[in-house]
Amino acid sequence: MRRLIALAIALTVMAAAVPAEAGFGIKVKGGYSYIGYSDFNDWVNETNAEIPSGSPTIDNMNWLPEISAELTYTFAPTFTGAVGIGYLSGKSDYSVSLGGDNFSYVHKLKAMPVLLNVYWEPPLVSVNPFVYAGVGFYKTDLEFEYWLTTGGNKEGYSSEMGNWGVGFHAGGGVRIALMPTLSLDIGAQGRWAEISGLEGTATSSDGETLDVYLAKNEVYFGPEDMGAEEPEGTVSLTGVTIFIGLSFGF
Repeated sequence: MRRLIALAIALTVMAAAVPAEAGFGIKVKGGYSYIGYSDFNDWVNETNAEIPSGSPTIDNMNWLPEISAELTYTFAPTFTGAVGIGYLSGKSDYSVSLGGDNFSYVHKLKAMPVLLNVYWEPPLVSVNPFVYAGVGFYKTDLEFEYWLTTGGNKEGYSSEMGNWGVGFHAGGGVRIALMPTLSLDIGAQGRWAEISGLEGTATSSDGETLDVYLAKNEVYFGPEDMGAEEPEGTVSLTGVTIFIGLSFGF
């Protein structure tokens, strides 16, 4: 009997030592990110300053929607590791017509980071704080289109460029318990990510292709012939994110 009682006590102690949220889980987040993207936005501001008042202007890219999903594992009572993927996208376009002529411009940005994070999270009660930090490996893609239509003829080109880059982030917020293993997460994060070396292909209206890279100068931001000597452009995803999400444990 004493051995049985001792075994029961030992099992109770061992169970108490295991965190209530140990094991796997899922985190999903959605929100808006403010990014610098200064090479593009500076060019937009300078270009818009030259456009006559009352005419259409080019949109900046600052506040962009961002989502992510992570698989988590609680490896210590208050520490959780996570691996996941995110998605961030934006678009800017411009179109102007005069008589039967039209010029249109479209620029699209897509970034898909592979995320590795570590969270500090106390066991879930009614309301808990949390903080986290991590690294992201960003697959970043840009699209540009320039088209001039005159007298029924369409001339111009489209281009696609991309590259991988590394970024770092940290954030925090509060978890609000909805169920013993389900919480509503509200928070914010800061990020540093500067993606360079973007290269790709431009295709003209007659089907010709050309190898290009992302270039910038005082009057231009976009694809340029690989043989050109213009400075290289950078995609700055550095900024802040405000998000809301859910955490599931199982």
